[in-house]
Amino acid sequence: MNSTDAPTGAVEQSRGRAASGRPRTRRRDGEHSALGERLIAGVPARIMRPRIVFLACLAAILGFGLLMVYSASSVEALKETGSSVYYLQRQAIFIAVGLICMIAVSRVPLAAMRTDVVWWVWLGMLFLLFLVLAIGRDAGGARRWIVIAGQQFQPSEFAKSIIVVTAAKIFYEYYEIESINTQTFLIMLGACVFAPLLAIILEPDMGTCLIIGATVFCMAYFAGFSYKLIGCIVAVGVVAVLVLILSSSYRADRLFLGDPWEDPYDTGYQATLAIMAFASGGLFGRGVGNSTMKYNYLPEAHNDYILAIIGEELGLVGTLAFFAVFAVMVYAAFKIAWQSPSIQGRLIASGSIVLISMQFLINVLGILGVTPMTGKTLPFISYGGSSMIASLILMGLILRVSIESNPKTVYDVRRDDFAVVDESTAGEAHPRSSRSGGFTVLDGASGRPDARTRRDADADGGRREGRRPSSGRNTPLASMRSDARGAASSSARSRIDLGNDPADRLRSSGPRVGYDRGGYAPGGSRTTRSPRGRRYDR
Repeated sequence: MNSTDAPTGAVEQSRGRAASGRPRTRRRDGEHSALGERLIAGVPARIMRPRIVFLACLAAILGFGLLMVYSASSVEALKETGSSVYYLQRQAIFIAVGLICMIAVSRVPLAAMRTDVVWWVWLGMLFLLFLVLAIGRDAGGARRWIVIAGQQFQPSEFAKSIIVVTAAKIFYEYYEIESINTQTFLIMLGACVFAPLLAIILEPDMGTCLIIGATVFCMAYFAGFSYKLIGCIVAVGVVAVLVLILSSSYRADRLFLGDPWEDPYDTGYQATLAIMAFASGGLFGRGVGNSTMKYNYLPEAHNDYILAIIGEELGLVGTLAFFAVFAVMVYAAFKIAWQSPSIQGRLIASGSIVLISMQFLINVLGILGVTPMTGKTLPFISYGGSSMIASLILMGLILRVSIESNPKTVYDVRRDDFAVVDESTAGEAHPRSSRSGGFTVLDGASGRPDARTRRDADADGGRREGRRPSSGRNTPLASMRSDARGAASSSARSRIDLGNDPADRLRSSGPRVGYDRGGYAPGGSRTTRSPRGRRYDR
């Protein structure tokens, strides 16, 4: 088949038209899609830029976490379940549920987080924490999990976001609207923090207690606590932590653990293997999927110790790149926090990202052997449903603060009510020079054209050629034409294009012409009689 036999649709498409004959619509430069217009319309760049950076880094970390969970767990999953993608599929489900929760939380207004409903949610969380102590499931020497409707989860992970929101509400009431006094403020803050921490300590879960305590302390600092009060809180916190650690021989041994190489097959087993994994990775790593420690050498390779697998497969350069992306996300979250117009928003966003950062540091320092390993997962990377969903809920709180950083004023509400007309109601422009006879002035009595109608075809032709017309210069500027016979319809009205020549729009310097009720009267003075009698042909 030659080129002349090509289908009509192909020819039309090659000319920029669809097969249906309609012109193909293409977005111009600067235009956005309907979704993009709904998401970014009216948002200043100073607010949208950190939000986009925050979400982009979060998406990159989630994708990277899925890859590393599959790489670290494929061997163990194949051995235990017969499918190498078992943990990968479950982690993808956890991420999907977490993203749904993040979107749901991001749609809850901050005003709703100032109501007493927050306290009811806090009481429900406290009930679950104490319920774990009664009917919880033991694992690894701790009782932290509970099974409800066939699903196992860890309530202490979800307590983090609830404590952040409740503490921000208390700070808001004390500092911004000043609805409570200092005594009530301290009592409420103590109940908000210490009651859940007591239940978490009894599980026991020292890592979560340290993370929550440090987060609330940072929120108090950001809110503007006096340095004297901050010093007292730090002293009380240090004493409480030492008492808790020294009261248990197991915690004391882990805190004062010396060189892990002194007992590499017992107390220092996981620490030494993690160090060996980092050492074998070198500068650029062994390659994704080429780890040897995941072959049942390093316990919890896809969970608490997944950073060791990252160091082995990606090396120092890949690990530092991962740290850099996480640091950029933290920076963008703090930018979002400082742009919030209210104390509540600033504290919710900063408290959420501080909590994630504290958990990140505790996991990294524990794997490197700087601090004892507390069993805390690496946020967004380690395998685990409760940790993943709870972390994404915190991200939803930060996103909500970013959304409300651009408050809608009364002028925005009025502007949204403006009606936009797709097509001009004035109709198509018709240049005066294209009319052969200009405007026809009708006699007011008979409705017929007057014999002395101005601006003949010679004058129009002269104007089109760029020279002044020899006649018709003294013709007055005509106003809008109306239908002399009352035949106006609902179609678009014609409008006049005055052109680019200023001489066409200036009043003539010749003899003045007047209008009379009876029709057109040239050469006379302007009459003071009512001009209702004159009519113009449309």
